[in-house]
Amino acid sequence: TEAEKNKASTTRKWGRRLAFLIPRLLVGLGLLYLFGLIIYDGPAVAFSLGNWLLAGAWLGLAIYSWIHFRQLRFLKRVGVLAGLAVLVLIPWSFISASNDREWKPEFAQTGWVEQKSDVVTFHNYRDFIYHDDGSIEERWLTKTFRLSNLQGVDLFHDAFGGDLVAHPILSFDFGEEGRVVLSIETRREKGESFSIFGGLYKMFELQYLFGSERDFVGVRTRIRKEPVFHYHLHSDPEIARKLLLDSIQAQNELKSQPRFYNVITANCTTSLRAQSHQKKMPLDYRMLLNGRFDELLHENGVIAPDENDFEEVRKNAYLNPRAEAADWSTEEGFSEGIRN
Repeated sequence: TEAEKNKASTTRKWGRRLAFLIPRLLVGLGLLYLFGLIIYDGPAVAFSLGNWLLAGAWLGLAIYSWIHFRQLRFLKRVGVLAGLAVLVLIPWSFISASNDREWKPEFAQTGWVEQKSDVVTFHNYRDFIYHDDGSIEERWLTKTFRLSNLQGVDLFHDAFGGDLVAHPILSFDFGEEGRVVLSIETRREKGESFSIFGGLYKMFELQYLFGSERDFVGVRTRIRKEPVFHYHLHSDPEIARKLLLDSIQAQNELKSQPRFYNVITANCTTSLRAQSHQKKMPLDYRMLLNGRFDELLHENGVIAPDENDFEEVRKNAYLNPRAEAADWSTEEGFSEGIRN
């Protein structure tokens, strides 16, 4: 019929438009990514005027080349841009991660763990003390625990970026021996601050930090005033043990072979998923935009499996008032206080 012919014609027309627009959109996104690569990973300091000028000059040359060779077929024009991309990517590929930089104090030490049978010893275990006058006592300790005492895992979900971006912190419960926190972070140099866009490039190293709840949870609730939610993860001790051992292996590997943080492939949630040798949770956008990562865990029965209303679960998990009231003078007192 005439209507069917018109519909088919419209479909073909939109197909041709998309076939024309999508490759050009991808080229444009590629140019923007390389522009940012020069800004963050160029020869000067990240985001410095020198990198901006170099990135602007490179992008200007790329745009000029695209226009100048407009008489060529599309793929040949892309080939010209690929040649310009190589000029950026070759020197960038030689930028390597390092454990030896001028780090901010909270990232200054590289941790590692020794295991001898049932005993694990955490070196450079972080337990900073934050005083009311604003001073900080920097404490890097050596702490020993027995794997046979591991009882379970808690999650502290720091929703500092609302429903878009959060930071998960794991706490391993060793019963009377205490608790050990794992925080996977961007290892930042002096003068650097966290940047989502910088995390797309080689701006930060990846760091696994083990330490105390008083430090990692306390600084976020009592100093930074970030909203933190506390959940007990429902898993048997063997799963908790495997998660801890995988994390220990990841930290030890970073001591000998440092790697870069990446906001997509190696952030604080995707790193945990990548390191695990167990059955993995299906990929979900909430692993990247992880402000609702706790909701994902609830849907998979890891958090409050008997509770259907997640918003009520989250409301009850809000930690900040308990953290404010907890005894911050001792590591044990703070951990006990936030659970009362």
